[in-house]
Amino acid sequence: MRTFQVLMLTLCLVGGLHLLLQAPEFFLPDRWDPAFGRQFDATASRVLGGGLLAMAAMALIFLRHHFYAEVRRLPGAAMQKIYFGLVLMALGLITLAFNLADLVPNPDRAPSASIQR
Repeated sequence: MRTFQVLMLTLCLVGGLHLLLQAPEFFLPDRWDPAFGRQFDATASRVLGGGLLAMAAMALIFLRHHFYAEVRRLPGAAMQKIYFGLVLMALGLITLAFNLADLVPNPDRAPSASIQR
């Protein structure tokens, strides 16, 4: 389980830094209908990178207090407030990124497809 958690921490950290610093434009297909999806521009990409970095910070706090501490104990009230703030920030930034991304037809499909939602 620790290996999986460290892998997810690394993916959030590397992916978040890449999106925040490089700001690539990319298309993310819809889960249920791949003919449509979200087109992330530079701004939405940077916001999504910030959300991933907030998730990486939460993972660091979790791993520090639960697995790599000499004595397992609950974090103090200040650290719990910081963790809660990071949870709210990650949720807000990821939601904002998806709201900033435009709903467009899949560019790999035929150009005659139109949005019918």
